[in-house]
Amino acid sequence: MSQIPVLQIGSTGTNVERLQGDLSRLGYEITVNGNFDTLTENAVKKFQQDRNITVDGIVGPETGRQLGMALA
Repeated sequence: MSQIPVLQIGSTGTNVERLQGDLSRLGYEITVNGNFDTLTENAVKKFQQDRNITVDGIVGPETGRQLGMALA
């Protein structure tokens, strides 16, 4: 099993695009551009708040797990 990268401000690439697309599908206001910017951080924080998990704007294992459950 491959390691899921931690995504945060400054991260870029296809993993960020996937995250942004997932958040958009869940109804969060976000632009899918592959850049983890402040808009992405704010959407992540709102998602974390909505799921009652640590609100830090960083997509680590717990946030990733919660995203997977929300999209299932």
